[in-house]
Amino acid sequence: MIRAAAGSLAIVAAIVLVAISATPAAPQIQGWSAYGDLAQPRSFARVVALPSGEILVVGGLDPKDPQVTNESVELIDPLSTKVTVLPQRLLGRLHQSVTVTAKERVVMAGGVEWMGDHWSPVDRVDVYDPTSRTWFAAAPMLVSRSDHTTIALADGRVIAIGGNHDVKLLASTEIYDPRTNKWSPGPSMPRPRTQHAAVTLRDGRVLVVGGIDSDGGPTDTTFIYDPATNKWTDGPYMTMPRLQQATVVLPNGDVMLAGGDGAAASSSEIYVAREDRFVAAGTLVQPRLVAQVAALPDGRVVLTGGLPPTMTSYRPLSSTEIWDPVTRTWRALPPVAEGRAWGSLVHVGHALYLVSGNGTDEAAFRSVERLPID
Repeated sequence: MIRAAAGSLAIVAAIVLVAISATPAAPQIQGWSAYGDLAQPRSFARVVALPSGEILVVGGLDPKDPQVTNESVELIDPLSTKVTVLPQRLLGRLHQSVTVTAKERVVMAGGVEWMGDHWSPVDRVDVYDPTSRTWFAAAPMLVSRSDHTTIALADGRVIAIGGNHDVKLLASTEIYDPRTNKWSPGPSMPRPRTQHAAVTLRDGRVLVVGGIDSDGGPTDTTFIYDPATNKWTDGPYMTMPRLQQATVVLPNGDVMLAGGDGAAASSSEIYVAREDRFVAAGTLVQPRLVAQVAALPDGRVVLTGGLPPTMTSYRPLSSTEIWDPVTRTWRALPPVAEGRAWGSLVHVGHALYLVSGNGTDEAAFRSVERLPID
């Protein structure tokens, strides 16, 4: 009996060892490398990955350019490593929203235009057709707004949320229907909100987090919009107020918030969608705000650059770190070649691409950095 039991234990141990060895290891991440250059330096550009695998770069700012804002549009093709400047020129602006719709078109709305001595909000809307690689002017927004968000709804419409008109914070929303090329008023949020983040949850609802609330400071409150009822409700409180945090949707439908201004700079938290609550997700290796973030297919999160919470001169961070969903801890990765803030980190294929942003003394970047993830 003892011998039989020992044999059974040996078999169980062997099965366990096989199971452990069969568990796939997380893909190793090496280091950053120079990918190429944009045609023009751009800080604060809007960057989105298209369903085709190309990366669209639009708008942005170069303090050294007499025009200040950038009117050209560029396409990055990761397969050919080619950067193409499209022939059409658009209104140069900042703080506009750019959203890929269910029909794979890109809606760019609002923002601010440089008037020579001040910034002025615009109601301008442009729509990009990736098939023809052309833009066309769409119906203007009902309200000129910047620092707002736009989210593509499941039915193909796009909702614009909050933002500001000059110094006035907005609680209003409006909804664009690409089929009719019309904007219609949407329900107002419970309170005004600007410089916030908004994401689509798996059930089609929209979650608004962080930003500046009606009291003029960072907020720990959240709002949830339900397209089915066309109503806003208050969402759960975050673990702390956040402004200028990095926000990204995880593959399982949860939402990661990392860093931000003030006390939030060194922390991260997750909105657990199935439980409708926020939970702490670990301390960052280095405190930061306005960092670039991307989620990997296995649930890990890469965070790079941004600004330290205190500084005597404008010196963005070059450090990079990665979050493990199993241990809920952050660890350091190799840094980028030069510190970068206010850029975009997009996932295409088997790599992350770091595009736009500014560096030392707020100089705009042309360079694109690449981080392989397989």
